[in-house]
Amino acid sequence: MADKEYFNPGIVDEQIDALLQTGSHPNEETRTVHDLQGLYRSDLRSLERVWERLDLGTDTGFGKNPWTKRISQNNKPLESERFRYMQGQHTQQHKARSSSTFTRRLGLIAAVLFMALLVGSLVALLNATHGQHNSHNGPATSRHTQVVTNAPNLQVKTPSGVYVGGDGGVTKIDPQTGNVIWGYSITLNKTLKGTPPSMLGAGVNRIILSGNTLFALVVSSASQSTEAQQGVIALNAQDGSVFWHKNVDQGLRDIALGDGQVYVSTITYSAKDSPTSDIHIFNASTGVEKRSYSLQMDINSMTWNASKLYLGTNHGLYAIKPADGTVLWSQPVSHEQFYVTRLHIVNGVVYTSFDYTNEAGPSHSNIEAFDALSGKPLWHTEDIPGQVFDIALDEKAVYLGILRHSPDKLNVFRGTVYSYDIKNGQPNWSTPVDGAVQSAPVVADGVVYVPTYGGRDGNGHTTTALDASTGSQKWQKPVTLGIMLNPVAANGMIYVADCNSFDSKSPLGTKVYAYKADGTLAWQFSIAHSVLALEVAE
Repeated sequence: MADKEYFNPGIVDEQIDALLQTGSHPNEETRTVHDLQGLYRSDLRSLERVWERLDLGTDTGFGKNPWTKRISQNNKPLESERFRYMQGQHTQQHKARSSSTFTRRLGLIAAVLFMALLVGSLVALLNATHGQHNSHNGPATSRHTQVVTNAPNLQVKTPSGVYVGGDGGVTKIDPQTGNVIWGYSITLNKTLKGTPPSMLGAGVNRIILSGNTLFALVVSSASQSTEAQQGVIALNAQDGSVFWHKNVDQGLRDIALGDGQVYVSTITYSAKDSPTSDIHIFNASTGVEKRSYSLQMDINSMTWNASKLYLGTNHGLYAIKPADGTVLWSQPVSHEQFYVTRLHIVNGVVYTSFDYTNEAGPSHSNIEAFDALSGKPLWHTEDIPGQVFDIALDEKAVYLGILRHSPDKLNVFRGTVYSYDIKNGQPNWSTPVDGAVQSAPVVADGVVYVPTYGGRDGNGHTTTALDASTGSQKWQKPVTLGIMLNPVAANGMIYVADCNSFDSKSPLGTKVYAYKADGTLAWQFSIAHSVLALEVAE
């Protein structure tokens, strides 16, 4: 809250009323609040009397008529007297009278300032008391406790935590201990209570953290009549409470956030026409849908950057105006079967990978870079033999891994991790690894961390650390289940979500691991459902 808002009695009254409603039984805190409220009102009455002495009326609605403006508007006679005094147009007696009037009014103005500061101090004390009340009675929080608010604020620091989303909802974990801080469960209609969300294909498959808010995309393969929460949900990142929730009827694809707006893409298929995507625009603070528009393409991913939306689609790359979908530039792809991964924008350059499937043989991929403003191609790599799922970048290089089937065993995969110069796309190094790299690596402090799946015996799932300059292996740790999300580097650790979604011999579940930089396991956390999204706030 800005300092000037402390002097607004309307806001002060709202805060006091809200504070008084937090408990129904009198206690020491409540009595203190009543005493402060009485003192505040007494000071406000004194302030109003000073206001009358200044001949400004008794309206103390500072928010509607700032008192500084009121004084400047009603003090014109004083300014005229001062001007005439400086010009020597009055007698010495008039000068003395003007000086006395000025001194007296200046003293009254000083009194106004003093009273306003006193009222502001009382409000600050009330807020501190309210914060202490919440800390005693509110939900469990991490060690980085912040004041819980009742509205999204994208300008503050995101509360520290490991946020995982999946078919059960969202769970927040303490990043240092692995203990659960809070959980938010997907709510189904009454007719489906008792049915696991995974049976309906319902889950949180994308999370965006901004300020005190977690924006979650809840996707369901079931119809809207059977799954009540398909759409986008804004959660309080501090305690998991719901700020707002909006249902979206069509098939959901992706979510992006920028300029205070939430962009949600949906897909509609038609037997005759090509797929149609709609982009819905919601106010990030209120959840109110501002507008939507349609594009004749299938949008795989959206990336917001510098007031533009960058789209990976079944037609190629597009940069559009977020407000109305006007195409700024495009890079169409003529290949019949291809997939473009999420676009990454760094220092005015768009980086992405294209995966080309071939019915006559194995797939191949390449990495390409484009000018973010014009769409002009800057460089591309030679063909990479395998499928690329996503890429990672630092200031020097682009890193990626590939998936290839073993020629002799279907459940055994081979992989390779590559590094390319970020300025020209020239290869730096390549390192073979056991298992497929089915998500993007993460690079931090000169180390590339790579998740692999299905190694030599089909179960060789690992997290492997490679030197970012040379590609040499630093350490390798086994993980239990196999299918991993993009790992996240934060707090001097590496967080990996390891999910078993396909093995019928084992129960559905996920493990989240936190490794220190030297490969030491700090903690691991098990959850009884599939996890589809992982984000970490330091």
